[in-house]
Amino acid sequence: MSNQVVRAVEKAGVVGAGGGGFPAHVKAAARAETLIANYAECEPLVASDSAIIATEPELVIRGLSHMQEATGAENVIIATKAKRKGQNEILERLMKKQGRFSLHFLDDVYPAGDEHVLVEEVTGRAVPQAGIPIQISVVVSNVSTLWRVALALEGKAYTERFVTVAGEVKRPSTLMVAVGTPISRVIEACGGPTSASHAIIRGGPMMGEFIVDERAPVKKCTTAIIVLPKDNVLVQKRTIGISVAVRKAMASCMQCMDCTFLCPRYLLGHQLFPHRTMRSVAFWVKGLPHEMASATLCCECGLCGIFVCPMDLSPVAVYQKIKSEFGRMDLRPRVSADAVPPRPERHGRHIPLDRLVNRLGLAKYEAGLPVKRELLETGQVRIPLVEKWGRLRPIVRVGETVRVGSMVAEPLGPGPGAPSHSGIEGKVTSLADDYVCIEG
Repeated sequence: MSNQVVRAVEKAGVVGAGGGGFPAHVKAAARAETLIANYAECEPLVASDSAIIATEPELVIRGLSHMQEATGAENVIIATKAKRKGQNEILERLMKKQGRFSLHFLDDVYPAGDEHVLVEEVTGRAVPQAGIPIQISVVVSNVSTLWRVALALEGKAYTERFVTVAGEVKRPSTLMVAVGTPISRVIEACGGPTSASHAIIRGGPMMGEFIVDERAPVKKCTTAIIVLPKDNVLVQKRTIGISVAVRKAMASCMQCMDCTFLCPRYLLGHQLFPHRTMRSVAFWVKGLPHEMASATLCCECGLCGIFVCPMDLSPVAVYQKIKSEFGRMDLRPRVSADAVPPRPERHGRHIPLDRLVNRLGLAKYEAGLPVKRELLETGQVRIPLVEKWGRLRPIVRVGETVRVGSMVAEPLGPGPGAPSHSGIEGKVTSLADDYVCIEG
């Protein structure tokens, strides 16, 4: 059965739907003692995982059972926030039928869903810095991913997902959307923007990416589309250019160490010191190579630059730039992979989610969102050929007719990857470096 699960998940093109985008069949092929279903959903405003628990909870539990069979995990735990009374009751009722899963209740803090943080919270064991959970025999899978795993075993490709649309839109909702649907179409389905001057984030407000072209598509790992006024404090903090970030560091970084003391990875014991990196980048001080290499330990949660720094500096922007330069030069700097114990002060430095939401001016967008299970109609999809974990190459030709679920692209290269499929019936109208365009 385990090989059948792996093959079905790979064929369906399932990837980490919570934002990570890692091919799910790689995790399914691992052997682990513990399997954790990640229902932390810790980004502000995002409710796509909750939509699945509300509408398709049986499929989530079924997907979890399939992953257990594939990995051989003896301990199966659903990590959820204690505040979700209704959703947790649904899960508890379904779990009684299984008799082999348990719930672990998380505090409402950010970033509770980070894999390293989650594993330590649930198991009390530390993932090595620069490592992954399987190194301590743990597999973590998002509940949205588990939903797609269950559908993969039914022969259904990953062609659609729930997407939360929130912020400055007339009718905020969580919609079922075909992968590749233009963001403009999704926003239009929610009544359009209510702000003339706005910014669009594909993903959560803390870690998502800003989109300039509204024709950009929904991806497999797109949890949300957030529309915010350009004068919102989060938008202003996150859109600062790297050259400005470095100049501000030179002018005003006072080495207070707040960014380090509240960094989730530092608190886990990792050798990540944002204040040192800011000093190194600004003044090119001794020890720069080590500080540059430590950038690979950053999970990019954004707390340091968006919430913590009293001088409005952005260590996370510096880390992102360093990582992109490593990628451009094809460098893989080495850092210690030793397992280290969490720092004892960690639990006293959690950031409550409501405090983060209020600080960033997002509280007014937090009203409960209706869930629309019907698939949003779209006349066009653009299937991405560039994913977080590699590139894909098209296997269709211009003018070719495809059906819903037809494979249109396959992984390119030796690294991990997953195929992509069409979410609509139509014709391939163009092939670009980054997309396969299909008109319905």
